[in-house]
Amino acid sequence: MMRVVCTAGHVDHGKSSLVRALTGMEPDRFEEERRRGLTIDLGFAWTAIGSHTVAFVDLPGHERFITNMLAGAGPVETALFVVAADEGWKPQSQEHLDILSLLGVRRGVVALTKADAVDADRREAAVEEVRGRLSGSLIAEAAIVACSAVTGDGLDDLRAALAALLDDAPRPADDGRPRLWIDRSFTVHGSGTVVTGTLTGGTIATGDELALLPAGRPCRVRGLQSLGAAVSRAEPGSRVAVNLSGLERAEARRGDALADAHQWPACTTFEAWVHVLEGQEVSRKGAWQLHAGSAKRSATLLPVLGRALSEPGFVRVELDEPLPLGAGDRFVLREAGRWATIAGGTVVDALPGAPARGQGRTARQATLVARHDALRAGDRAVLLGLHVKERRSAPLAEAAAACGLRTDAAQDAARDQGLLPLGGAVVHPAAAADWSATALDSLRAHHAAHPLEPAAPKDVALRAVIAGGCPADLAGPLIDAFTRLGRIVAEGPGLRAPDHAVALDPAQAAARDALLAALREQMFAPPRLSEAIQTTGVPEAVVRQLEREGAVVRVGPDLVLTAEAIPAAAERLRAAFGDQAFTAAQAKDAWGTTRKYAVPLLEELDRRALTRRAGDLRTLA
Repeated sequence: MMRVVCTAGHVDHGKSSLVRALTGMEPDRFEEERRRGLTIDLGFAWTAIGSHTVAFVDLPGHERFITNMLAGAGPVETALFVVAADEGWKPQSQEHLDILSLLGVRRGVVALTKADAVDADRREAAVEEVRGRLSGSLIAEAAIVACSAVTGDGLDDLRAALAALLDDAPRPADDGRPRLWIDRSFTVHGSGTVVTGTLTGGTIATGDELALLPAGRPCRVRGLQSLGAAVSRAEPGSRVAVNLSGLERAEARRGDALADAHQWPACTTFEAWVHVLEGQEVSRKGAWQLHAGSAKRSATLLPVLGRALSEPGFVRVELDEPLPLGAGDRFVLREAGRWATIAGGTVVDALPGAPARGQGRTARQATLVARHDALRAGDRAVLLGLHVKERRSAPLAEAAAACGLRTDAAQDAARDQGLLPLGGAVVHPAAAADWSATALDSLRAHHAAHPLEPAAPKDVALRAVIAGGCPADLAGPLIDAFTRLGRIVAEGPGLRAPDHAVALDPAQAAARDALLAALREQMFAPPRLSEAIQTTGVPEAVVRQLEREGAVVRVGPDLVLTAEAIPAAAERLRAAFGDQAFTAAQAKDAWGTTRKYAVPLLEELDRRALTRRAGDLRTLA
């Protein structure tokens, strides 16, 4: 298995010499570095140590090149920390240790180099000094091995310490969300653009369609190399060179990333937990630089509680350019004016949006504490639930990316958290309950205003839930979901509350009965509807309700019959004509009515297939 290890430590303490001695390879890539004996940019070398192939990323130690150091350290989880026995702990020793701690590097071995230049007492004192300096850091228990790149003394012990450390290290995480922070890009004649980096989060393979982020520029993996050998597939935790098609060399730069654009949101604003180094302060003031992965961005920092931080707390970070980040990503904060590392931390909310209406600073702090607790517990499902709860609803793919989940894993997490699926979005159950109540209230208000209507237009509920904060594109699916769940009832094209039914008061009931009596009294020649309404005083809404119930049948604009008039008319014709054909005039006579009523009644019988028409003649079906 390949393991990537970065070097760290003060300038001139022998990091590159040590890598050269361990691997037999030259890590300094530029002639100027070799001539001056000063590492300026990232160097790369590899070798077999124990059962592992170890790829070293050699980091520059000079304070002027700390940006390059951060570009190499960002994606790496294991460090070879170098301190010279003859010089001991130096300023960049401390800054590099601080940076590794802020990036969450918990695995390391300390090489006490130039051990041949001091006597045994000085070596012992140097070991004690280093152990004391490491106290309280994430690598406080790291093995300290005295060695010399010149004589080779102690190198076998150093290899053994590295092998033991890597034997106990877990496999690099494969979350199905590969991301390659680019630390180099160049052109190979005949092949095109090549980028290199340390792959994390998942595998990539030849032929994969990826994107250059944050620009979102699509590209395809044309070929892969790992440690100089062609491979068809690269695993997380590998050093990889990727030959890309569809991308020009000038488009790819250090600090960009290769990934699936749908899995990594382009963040210009995020909220984070920060650890502030002792004696430092994080506030709105200052020229801040943020380092994440291999990238550097200018940043504005806004402490969530409004006051400057000199101890751990939460900040809102606004970047001058976007970065592809997700919850759990680590970063380092430096103050450009002082060239000093001040703080670092963890992305807690990658897509915070605007603060919720009415949410004060203390409430926002509590929300971020809950998210941070879920991250520390490694419970991404809970994190997803909190993410959706804060927004009430969210596109699932977007929420998954922000919370560090594949879409399929996010679907499982959404079910675990009781989220309501709506196509490509999810709704928090509390929001669904609120919007359900809002929809019901709107329907009941309509029922109260129109008690004789069996249902309200669907728009009544739609407008209500949108006014209550439901995104417009989710309102229709949400109402449909409430209908499926039985919270509201579909009634024809409209909606009603489950407990709603048309109820007539005594006067309305009496008017209805009077209307039906008038229609039955002259079954085949009833009064015009407008006259009957005026005579009986029945409301038109009651007439519409009688139509919906099927108690009356409208056969003309101003003509209704009772429901029993239709089968009675057919029976009258059967008694008069049997199987014989008859004309409209003969039907009129059989019913004892006029043409004004006979023609609409015959047309109704035709519609119901009780009669068959052939020219001017009809027969009973």
